[in-house]
Amino acid sequence: MNNQGVPDTYSIELHHVPISWDLVNGRLSFFGLPASLFWLDPSLLRLLQPLVDEIGIPLFRLLVAEQSSRGTNEDYHAMITTLGSTFETGFLAWGRAVGTAGWGKFELPHFDDAQKQAVVVVRSPWELVMQRAAEHPWGCPFLQGKIIGVFSHAFGSPCWASEDISIEQGEPVVTFRIYPSTETIESEVKQLRDARKQATEQEIERKTAELLQANAERALLQEQVIQMQAAALAELSTPLIPLNDQVMIMPLIGAIDSQRAQQIVTVLLEGVADQQARFVIIDITGVSVVDTAVANVLIQAARAVGLLGAQAILTGIRPEIAQTLVGLGVDLDSIVTQSSMQSGVAYAMRRR
Repeated sequence: MNNQGVPDTYSIELHHVPISWDLVNGRLSFFGLPASLFWLDPSLLRLLQPLVDEIGIPLFRLLVAEQSSRGTNEDYHAMITTLGSTFETGFLAWGRAVGTAGWGKFELPHFDDAQKQAVVVVRSPWELVMQRAAEHPWGCPFLQGKIIGVFSHAFGSPCWASEDISIEQGEPVVTFRIYPSTETIESEVKQLRDARKQATEQEIERKTAELLQANAERALLQEQVIQMQAAALAELSTPLIPLNDQVMIMPLIGAIDSQRAQQIVTVLLEGVADQQARFVIIDITGVSVVDTAVANVLIQAARAVGLLGAQAILTGIRPEIAQTLVGLGVDLDSIVTQSSMQSGVAYAMRRR
């Protein structure tokens, strides 16, 4: 009793179920075990819905059924030792007991111990009542796990319970049809997890293949861009400028390697052939280094354009380059040389 004379504890027994309340400590016990009371909707629905959305209905159902089937050994023995003289009467008594906790109204319209088959009907099961407002309801895995566990003990062999949901007089009803089966909740969980793992691995492989393909396409695109840039750079590095209908100028700048040497010859030949030029002025004022290789390129270019009926004029030979060419023994007798581009242009215009 508290100071106002109100009892601190209350107890009641419904369908052989002791229920007690400890108001001082805020506790509720059901069947002597700690219990709690929640609203089905919204409290429990909002608690479970995110889990369903996260892992999917199939795996959620199996995990809930697996956990609820545990401890059914104690439920079964309570049915046949405490609640009834036979399994059928004990099961219905157990159904009335858990019905006091709001699980629903249990019926056993069929039970065949010899064939190991049974039918259990639960009217207004708490799971379906909870999911009335759910966008994607997931059924009654908790009750299914209990039924599978209890009847596997009753029949002495593994069984399965199919689940059929209907609406009768506005109230949800679930019907479980129990039959022998080699299926177990554990095996179904493992099979589903293996399938999810395989699907995840396949998705990873697909994403990896897509990434590799995208990288390959990106690398190819980059290579094409590099080639285009290289072509553009090569074109800029070997410009061939028409001065008039007979004279063309190619000012060379920077170093000349084998690839650029080939580019020089190619551009010269194509330009002379296209423009029908008579003179080509090759200016090397901007060439940093002139060695035997560079000199051979110049000679090769001059001879090549000569075969097309044009004359090559080499301009921009600085004193140090002239000294280098003499030291290398390069024969430039077949090429007209001028000190500067202006003098080369003047020479071509006079010859024209």
